[in-house]
Amino acid sequence: MNAPTIVISLIILAVFVAIVVKAVRNHKSGKGGCSSCSGSCSDCSMSGTCHHS
Repeated sequence: MNAPTIVISLIILAVFVAIVVKAVRNHKSGKGGCSSCSGSCSDCSMSGTCHHS
């Protein structure tokens, strides 16, 4: 492998890791999680799955 391939691979890996870390932090803080709720999770049929009480 040459240097540009390694650099591009590391950039893609860093972006992927950043997305995963952000998703985990959002999930732990209770933000997001229900993409089908459109912000109204109390009326959502999947709210029990997204927001464990």
